[in-house]
Parts: sequence; structure tokens; C-alpha cells
Amino acid sequence: MKPPVKKKLLWINICLVLAVLLLCPAVVNKGSGDGLLLWFTVVLPALFPFMVFSGVMMKIGATQTIGHYLYPVFHRLLGLSENGCYAMAVGFLSGYPLGGKTAADLLRQNAVTPAEAQYILCFCNNASPMFLLEYIGVYCLGMRKPWLVLMVVYGTAVWNAVLFLQKNTKDSYQIRQNVVECSYDKGKHPAVMNALDEAIMDSFVTVTKVGGYIILFSILAEFVEEIVPCHAFAKMIGLGIIEITTGGEYLKTYPMMADFKWIFACGFSAFGGFSSVAQTYSVLQGTELSVAGYLKAKLTHVFLAVLTAVFLILIRNYFGM
Repeated sequence: MKPPVKKKLLWINICLVLAVLLLCPAVVNKGSGDGLLLWFTVVLPALFPFMVFSGVMMKIGATQTIGHYLYPVFHRLLGLSENGCYAMAVGFLSGYPLGGKTAADLLRQNAVTPAEAQYILCFCNNASPMFLLEYIGVYCLGMRKPWLVLMVVYGTAVWNAVLFLQKNTKDSYQIRQNVVECSYDKGKHPAVMNALDEAIMDSFVTVTKVGGYIILFSILAEFVEEIVPCHAFAKMIGLGIIEITTGGEYLKTYPMMADFKWIFACGFSAFGGFSSVAQTYSVLQGTELSVAGYLKAKLTHVFLAVLTAVFLILIRNYFGM
């Protein structure tokens, strides 16, 4: 009996990976080192404090208290519940994959409905503000106004939610919380120190898993950059799709007009790379949240971000700004 096609493809991929490990040790070593350095110096210090804080807030039941103050604005604009407002705030302030993790954790606690959790996941899981400002805007593009990158990526994420995501899901999760008072019952939640201890352990597990994906995709990006025979333009696109940090580094030195670099940077930043998709998948395990739905929303986000970047360039050129 012939083995199924999927099994054949699996063994082919295993053999290819083994060949790369054995025949290209320098590439593997360089990619691993770059990924480890990125995780240790950038991702770990940026994500870990937010993960611990968010974990403690959810364990002691304080998410509704925080969301209560955001609710009047973001419920009207985006149709979010109080807990959903909290997830949006964490996602927009922290970066991949904490927006997805927060939505998944709230779903596990039955603090949001599955439809609202999917909705939050699809527009709140983005690159962090500091990454967009400092790395993409200043380092990769040399912009004097790096906040434009942040405005395009986050603005089009909200635009995507208002235009396409909200209308498809709003009816199925209409808000369960008309509760005015901010509440958490101390009898139902652990003490703060116990919550802190649990949040630290949970955060270490998650951030270590994220580090593993970053290292693996950094090896893949290094292989594409050094070994794969293709045109430099195709290589730039491929690196940006695989891993946003490596793609940004390659884009910085690629001989291209600044306006086109800006358009590609906005597209890469909106998508986040397959590395971020894998990181997000890792924090969604055990829930019914759909990675396919998340990918579909991300592709729409990329389209809106590129369209907005082009529009801003046309406006600038028209008015001579």
C-alpha cells in the first residue's frame, strides 16, 4: 500500500531539514545566533513584563476594572466588551503574540465569547509600538517622522476591524456586560503574590516558546538570504514575509527609492511575518480560535496598510510636503 501524499511530503521536508543542518552548519549557526540575540535583547525584555502584568491582572480578576474605563469609547467605536477593551489595550501596547495570548486567556476564562476573542485576535495582534518606531521607522527607513509607520499599521488595523471584521461578528457576541461597577471577588481569585508567582511561570513558558520560533525562522531567513539562488528583489520579499526583523534589515540596504521602501515596510509590518503567525499559533493552542481566520484578516490588513502608504505618498507629492 502506497503511503499517503502528506506522509511523503513530511518525510521529504524532514530530509531537507536534515540536509541543511548537516551541509550548511555555518548558516544554521549564524541564523540561530541572530535569532537568539533578537529574542534575548529585544523580545524578552519587551514582552516579559507585559506578559507578567497581564497574567496577574487576569488572575486577580482586574481586567474588567481596566476595561471599564476604556469601554465608553471603544464599545461605541469597535463594539468591544469591557474585557475585550482590556485585551485591545494589551495587544496595542505590547506586540506579538501578546494580543493573541490575551484574547485566548480571556476565552479560557469565559470572560469573552469565542466570536469576540476571534475578533480581538484579528486586529489587536500587531508589532509593538517601540518596534515600529525605533526599528522600522528610524533604523530601517531613517525617517524623521517614524510615528507615520505606527499610524499606518495601527490605524489600518482599526480600519480593518470597523470595515470588515466587526460587521461579520458583532451580532454573535453582543455585549454581555452592562455592569457599571468594577468588580472582582477576592474569594474567587488568588492572592496577588500567588497570582504573581503563577503569572511569572506562565510567562516564562510562553516567552521561551516564542524564542524557539524566532530562532527557527531566523535560521530559515538566513538560509534564504545566503543559499537560495534568486533575484535580490524576490529575496527581499521572501525575507519580509518570513521574519519581519530580518526583512527590515535587508530592506534597509536594498537599492530602492525611499517611497517604495516605505510602502514595503508598511506591508511587512502589517503582516508581521510567518514567524509571528507561528508564535501566535503557539499561544492559541487549546482554544477554538482560528489561525486561518487570523491569516485572512492579516492579508486584508496588509492590503489596507499598503493602500494607505501609497495614498499618503500621493498626498505628500501633490501638496509638495
